[in-house]
Amino acid sequence: MDSIGDFAQNLILNQVEGIKEGKELPSSAKGNGLAPAGRDISRVKVPDSFMTELLGEAYHPQDTPAVEEIPELVWEQPEEAQSPQALTEETAQQLVPLLEEVKSLLKEMTAATTSSGSIGVNMAGPQKCDDSWEAMEKRYGYKSSKASKLPGDSRKEVLKRAIRSKLRKQK
Repeated sequence: MDSIGDFAQNLILNQVEGIKEGKELPSSAKGNGLAPAGRDISRVKVPDSFMTELLGEAYHPQDTPAVEEIPELVWEQPEEAQSPQALTEETAQQLVPLLEEVKSLLKEMTAATTSSGSIGVNMAGPQKCDDSWEAMEKRYGYKSSKASKLPGDSRKEVLKRAIRSKLRKQK
C-alpha cells in the first residue's frame, strides 16, 4: 500500500467481494441506504443526576416538562397604610446632624461640578449686558408692541374670550 487512496480502494474491493460471496449484505438491504453508525443507543437510559451534572441549569428532567410560560408576578397590597408618626425631639436631634452633613455634601458636589464646567451650558461665564431687550429688538428692526386702544382688549378680557372659545370647542 502506497497511499491512503490505495487503502480505501482495497477496503471497497473487499466489501464488494464480500457482498458477491454472500458474506455481507449490501448497504441498501441493511435499512435506509446509509452505512451503520455503530451501536444503537436509542434505548439507553441516562440517569437524571448525570444529566444534571453535565448540563447544569439547562437540564429539565424527563418527568417534568420544560416551563413554557413565565409565571405571573403578583404584587401583594399592603394590608393597611401606615399612619405618619409625630416627630419627637429625640428623632429630630438625630436628624439634624444628618441633614447638615447632606447639605455640606451637596455644596461640595455643586462646587466641584460648576468649577469643572460640567453642569452649566454657558462656557463663557457671566457677561454684562448694557442693552435692554427693547433696544436690542429695535436695533434688529423689530417694532415695539403697543397697548390696544379698543375697549375690552385688556389682558383680562382677552384671557376670558380665549377660555370661552376653548370651552365652546370642547362641547
